[in-house]
Amino acid sequence: MFEREVSDVIKFSIDKKQKEHNEEGQPWYDTKEGILNSLKSFPDLVQMIEERHTAGYCRNERLNQFYVLGRYWLDSCGNCCKAQGFIPKEQFADIPDVLTKDEFWDFIKKHQEDKELMISFVLQSDMPLPNITCPVCGKGWDIQNCHDTVVWHKTDAISLTDFVGKTLGQVKQHYNQLTNAIYRMQSDILIRNDRFIDLSPKYPKPEHDWQKRIVKNQNGWVSEKDGITDDYVIQKGDEGFFNIWAYYHGVCNREHLEKTEEQEFRKIFEKAGFQDIRMSAILNQYCGCDHCAPWFNVNTEFGTITIGWRKRVINIDWSKVEEASQACGEFPKPNIISLFADEDVTKGQAYIHAWGWEKAQDYLSRIHSHLAS
Repeated sequence: MFEREVSDVIKFSIDKKQKEHNEEGQPWYDTKEGILNSLKSFPDLVQMIEERHTAGYCRNERLNQFYVLGRYWLDSCGNCCKAQGFIPKEQFADIPDVLTKDEFWDFIKKHQEDKELMISFVLQSDMPLPNITCPVCGKGWDIQNCHDTVVWHKTDAISLTDFVGKTLGQVKQHYNQLTNAIYRMQSDILIRNDRFIDLSPKYPKPEHDWQKRIVKNQNGWVSEKDGITDDYVIQKGDEGFFNIWAYYHGVCNREHLEKTEEQEFRKIFEKAGFQDIRMSAILNQYCGCDHCAPWFNVNTEFGTITIGWRKRVINIDWSKVEEASQACGEFPKPNIISLFADEDVTKGQAYIHAWGWEKAQDYLSRIHSHLAS
């Protein structure tokens, strides 16, 4: 599962006729006893999931279905799917660690009382490798908390200067041993270097206008199709393309988000001219998912400004500043919103949306200058 190309599509079954559960003659990873034994340690659990994935994806084996730890569904194609929303283990503490498909649904029907339960699974387990540790606390995972993960994925072009003279295989080996995240390269985009840039026409005899604009290699990326193998020797100026998955415990993720966002918001308030800054985190007023940072009530010398990310924009709300002025009997200045009459963005009587950090700092600077005048 973890060694395969990241470009592999997820495999799933649309067969109308479901495979009957039959463990006779099946390998250990496709029997109830074998799966129970894999729960003796977290590395064994990960190995079992890997074995099933290889069986389903590489050998096209049709597997028996199991439900594990009250949180995971092992489907017939080799996927390990994670329950979301309604989590059986959190509702029924006595649910057995391993159940066949029929046993699982019989258990649910028996315990659902008069309510019809809706249980859904996502086609990914979000389960880290046994050697991976959380970037915040430095601790890893075990059987008891392997479900407690928030996964962040990004791609990055990493300089390979430290590996000049070594092979690409050695680069992969180095990154496979890191514990702060999972690093994986992919065969269709491996190495970038300016020396690979080729601006000659890709279509010497174009038949369409769009073909006239296409060059052979505009950005300098090469792949296995270009002859790059694990024996390729890293050259000066090479960069490697990596998919990176970092894993956080739920509490650590919230701590990380709050800390990093508070630092960034504090910076733009200070650069905007505010002097007395005290920040307190509040729930994200737009989205409560694990990947959205909290919003902040920022107490300043002029009152409280509420700020936070709302999808791709930063929401700046100064309604509490105006309310505080009115409560103190102060003569209100012209509406702050008038400062943004020429801004073609979403805005209201006491809020505005800023497209990015730079624009948010600009808006806060205008607000500060207005209030300080």
